[in-house]
Amino acid sequence: MRYSSFLVIPIVVCWASNTNAACVLSDYSVRSEFDRSFDIVVGTVVGERSIPKLNGRDEGVIYTVKLQDSFRGCVLPTFELFSENSSGRFPMTKGMKYFLFIYDDGDILAVDSCGNSGLLTERQKELGAVRDLVRSK
Repeated sequence: MRYSSFLVIPIVVCWASNTNAACVLSDYSVRSEFDRSFDIVVGTVVGERSIPKLNGRDEGVIYTVKLQDSFRGCVLPTFELFSENSSGRFPMTKGMKYFLFIYDDGDILAVDSCGNSGLLTERQKELGAVRDLVRSK
């Protein structure tokens, strides 16, 4: 029996979905994110709960956040943020303090994982830039 050699090439198929799986904006500077954000806050995660896929949204986590400081917008003293279970997720940890650029995503508030949001201890430069922007307005 004769065998010929051949090369097998795996093919990966990718498609777009309604999730934030890729960073699609061309400008993620603090100034641009400041201009397009619904709210900009510092807050501490005080709770979380998983939610199933519902009304066209992927399953995900709703984080309950206690407001510490607000630089733009008018979120409640305790508010909720959604993070879908996709490559666009913005995971947070209960008890940790975050600097957040918040978007109104139709019927729920969310954070762009590609932007300048993150742990407050890691976002001091961005926080300073936002304080400067607020003072200049």
